[in-house]
Formats: sequence, structure tokens, C-alpha cells
Amino acid sequence: MPTASMFHDDFPLLNTPTFFAVILQQSGAEAVTLERCEAALEELFRRARETPEVSPQDLRARLRRHIADLEIARLIEPADGGAWRLTARGRAALDAHPDGLDRTDLAAYPEYVSHLQTISRSKNDMDPRTASYDEGYIAKGEGQTFTANPYTPNTVDHLSWENGWMEAQENEQRGAQT
Repeated sequence: MPTASMFHDDFPLLNTPTFFAVILQQSGAEAVTLERCEAALEELFRRARETPEVSPQDLRARLRRHIADLEIARLIEPADGGAWRLTARGRAALDAHPDGLDRTDLAAYPEYVSHLQTISRSKNDMDPRTASYDEGYIAKGEGQTFTANPYTPNTVDHLSWENGWMEAQENEQRGAQT
């Protein structure tokens, strides 16, 4: 059963729907840059009179991951100057979900499903529990800590979730080095 301490890193404005909404809304009028998304998040925190309890580098990394997810799902596409613009598919998704989408909404797009299948097979064909592996991988991408593992310790699902989380961390570190 979850306890209050399990959610010590749960910040309402740092959830996936908020990030997706900011990116999609910002890219609706004109091409959006990472910097413009950061400014929009700062303004959102200012209006809510909240301070994000994560570093600016972590916020930037989260934005990059969410931009990548939206690009994979073809809701946004690259534009000139390291920017992205909303696609027709993205406009329809934003109209249907003005407060933001989550990754389960992205599963409606075959490109995103294919991406999830690829990452779940990548180096972990030996994992007996690909669903818990995928959950761990996605959890890391959403900024959850390693200790947020929802499975009972010393079970196959617990270890598989950890493997997914660690793979996502390694992929982040490789991406940050390039």
C-alpha cells in the first residue's frame, strides 16, 4: 500500500501532462524552442507561486525527453533553428486534450507504440517481465526516483522495473554526453 513518503518527489506542475501541454501550446502559434518552453514553465511556476524542487538542468532534461516523445508520436516536427512546430496531428491532440496528454495517450499513435516496442526489446530480451521494465523506463523519463519502484522487493517485477529505470538513466547520460 502506498504511503505518503512514497510521493515525496511528486510535484503537480512537473507531471507529464503539464510538460506536454506547455510544449504543445507553445508550439501552436509559432515554432517553439527549448528555451521558450523553459520560460513558459517558469511563468507557470511564478503564477502558481511555486518553486520547482528540481534543478534547471533536470527541468531541461525532462523537457528534452518530452519533446522527443511528442516528436516520435509526430505531434510536433523539427523546424529551423533547433525548434519544433505543431503538426496537424498535434493540433488535433491539443484540441482533444487542452490540459495535456500523458504517455498512455501517445499509445494511440503507431509510431510511438513502435518506439516503445523497440526500447523494450533493445537490450533486455532476457527480461521476463517487459511490462514492468517499460514502466521503470517510463518512470525514469518522468523524473521518478529509483526508490519509486511500486513492486515488492526481491520479485522479478521489482528487478525488471529497476532494469528499465537504469536503462533510461544510461540513455539519458549517453544523450547528455553528445
